[in-house]
Amino acid sequence: MVPRNLKRKFLPIRPITLAVAGVFGVYSQMAGALLTLHSVPELDPSPHGTVQNPSTYAMADEGTGNPQDVLHLIGNAEIRRGGSTLKGDRITYTQVTDEVEAQGNVLLSKDGTVFTGDQANYRIDAETGTMPKADYTFGPRGLRGCADQVDFVDGSHVTMSKARITSCPKGDNAWWVDMNRLDLDQGDLTAEGTGASLYLGGVPVMMMPWFEFPIGQQRKSGFLTPTLGMSTSKGIQIAVPYYWNIAPNYDYTITPNLMVKRGLMLENEFRYLQPNYSGKLVYNIMPHDRDYGESRYGLHFEHRYARDGFYAGVNYNRVSDDDYISDFSGNIRESSENVLNQDFWMGYGRDFWTTNLRVTKNQTLTSTMQAGQPYERVPQFSFNTYKGDIGGFEYIGHIEATRFTHPNPTRPDGDRFVIDQGISYPLRGSYWFIEPKARWIGTWYSMQKSDAMMGDVALEKSASREVPILSFDTGLVFDRQTSWFGNAAEQTLEPRLFYAYIPYRNQDRLPVFDTALSDLNITQLFQESVFSGYDRISQANQLTAALTTRYLDSASGIEWFRGTIGQRFYFDDQKVGIYDYYTNQLMGIRTDSKSDLLGSVGVRLTRTLTADGTVQYSSSEGRVSRAYAGFRWQPKRASAVSLYYRYNYAPNDTYNNIKQLDLAAQWPITDKLYVVGRYNYSFNKKGIIEALGGFEYHADCWTLRAVVQRYITSTNKYDNTFFLQLELNGLGSVGTNPVSELQESIPGYQSRSPVPSVTGRYEYYD
Repeated sequence: MVPRNLKRKFLPIRPITLAVAGVFGVYSQMAGALLTLHSVPELDPSPHGTVQNPSTYAMADEGTGNPQDVLHLIGNAEIRRGGSTLKGDRITYTQVTDEVEAQGNVLLSKDGTVFTGDQANYRIDAETGTMPKADYTFGPRGLRGCADQVDFVDGSHVTMSKARITSCPKGDNAWWVDMNRLDLDQGDLTAEGTGASLYLGGVPVMMMPWFEFPIGQQRKSGFLTPTLGMSTSKGIQIAVPYYWNIAPNYDYTITPNLMVKRGLMLENEFRYLQPNYSGKLVYNIMPHDRDYGESRYGLHFEHRYARDGFYAGVNYNRVSDDDYISDFSGNIRESSENVLNQDFWMGYGRDFWTTNLRVTKNQTLTSTMQAGQPYERVPQFSFNTYKGDIGGFEYIGHIEATRFTHPNPTRPDGDRFVIDQGISYPLRGSYWFIEPKARWIGTWYSMQKSDAMMGDVALEKSASREVPILSFDTGLVFDRQTSWFGNAAEQTLEPRLFYAYIPYRNQDRLPVFDTALSDLNITQLFQESVFSGYDRISQANQLTAALTTRYLDSASGIEWFRGTIGQRFYFDDQKVGIYDYYTNQLMGIRTDSKSDLLGSVGVRLTRTLTADGTVQYSSSEGRVSRAYAGFRWQPKRASAVSLYYRYNYAPNDTYNNIKQLDLAAQWPITDKLYVVGRYNYSFNKKGIIEALGGFEYHADCWTLRAVVQRYITSTNKYDNTFFLQLELNGLGSVGTNPVSELQESIPGYQSRSPVPSVTGRYEYYD
């Protein structure tokens, strides 16, 4: 007989044979092996990490009866076994049948799922039982609901009759789903409902004979949430993806995507992951495009392998026609792609050297771009070496052999062999640095045809060029203690000089395979040649002078202000030029004594307001040739405003002649209502580049997003896209998700939707 005056103490009970000695205060030895905790990223939920046949513990304000027969627990009664906890005002435990009867404020907790009701019958060892008129919650996803009857089938499966589910707090009937039957699989952490109806504001809006949703984070095969969308080029879209979880490291998704204006597209994605390699295959096909009059397809395959210094990879892209990207893209960035890469590479590397073999082909989507289409490398072999601190010297070497081909017969094909060797002797102190550097580049060509032409210039069938390069880079760093608008700060003054000398070599009869005139910016001022690539190496006898100043917060190190000004001075004319197939002009030749003046500024006006800008001023023409300026204000989460102006003076290049204003914002109107928008306008084209507007409404248990986007495609046609998404917290969403588009279009955009947490079996231990 157990004394009645014992208060809230544990009684250990063995599941089959009771092992009680005395009263509640005694302890019993755990059955099974002793567990040792290890430091791991996540607790292992496998059976190997749990005690087999664990003990059962009982607790109550008062207890009567015999634990070997029938035990009555009265007042705040509780029984624990493994990951399950059963509570109630009164609990009766029968040892022979291993059955528990609980009455009054009953609560049963199993691995994060909690059931509550007025009464329950439960077998502890079998983990079976019933609970009528029960409420329940799924802790990991914030879902809750009720059911007329809950049947605990076994340790992993629960069946509920006439069930309701929602993530709204009690008293909020914004949405819910009623089901004739709801089956929970707590092993796979999934739920399956039949005879379901979705209610919004008490009004039924969707009937579903069957649907499945997760109650955890594990992947599982099944249909994903359908998406709805609408655009000018595709019309109304309805997509129903099916996800196949083949294995933990393999999966496949097939999505029938019905476009009212065009037809049915089958979208396929297969992914795989292994310790040494990973990859993805995407293949979308439309057997017949009603608007285009023929079949369409798009293919993307990527694969990467790395092991013991050896690496290899594939990045292959191909589409059926030139208009595929602009017709089926989802945003302005995708629609502007004109060249698709088809790359294969493999190589091997050690501590100080790497070797690489690469094949690069392309698919050009716009026929008018064939003259400017990049060359294909079939193949390219390279060998790179680097060794630092060889008696204070640093050595870098590069050897390359490439065969270049071009689909345009007017462009010359040929082979190129390059040897690039450099050595430097860097010296650095606490406030200064000096780095002299010497470099030698040898380049040899062999053209496929003896009468090859580049523009109006006849090329040599076999040609070579050898060029020495000398450079000297030096700088100082001064600092002083000062203040920045009342904050203690440190100001730096950092002058820098860079001299480069390259003797003139006549390169007019050398081909141009992969070389272009580099964009003039602060970084390019400190490079020897104004060209990128080996086909052209500029003549140089020049000095770059630059000055940088910074204000740093003394306490936190935050950079409040950074400003740089720089200019290159030429002591000789630049006679080496490069033919531009886009503008049909010879680029790079200069007779000026100095380059454009460059300046850049970045300032943190407050902790939430930043501004930055760059300017390029041509002293020879007396005009600003390039400018970029704007600000960004982000006072709190999910609140951002940015305004930028971009200007580039290029009257002979319609593609790069830019004068644009770009305004973007995400701003709260109320605590729950947010507006989003972007307006990118071209003054030169007198039209919109991209316009986007919409709103987000975040309630306690649901989110509604509506966004309209208008943008110009690569074919200079406008496409209008409409996004409408209803997100039911913890369950899923209906419609087309605009979040990724908002993140790309609006700097600083943040979604306020809650993200379900990743939990294990011990996260909700009661």
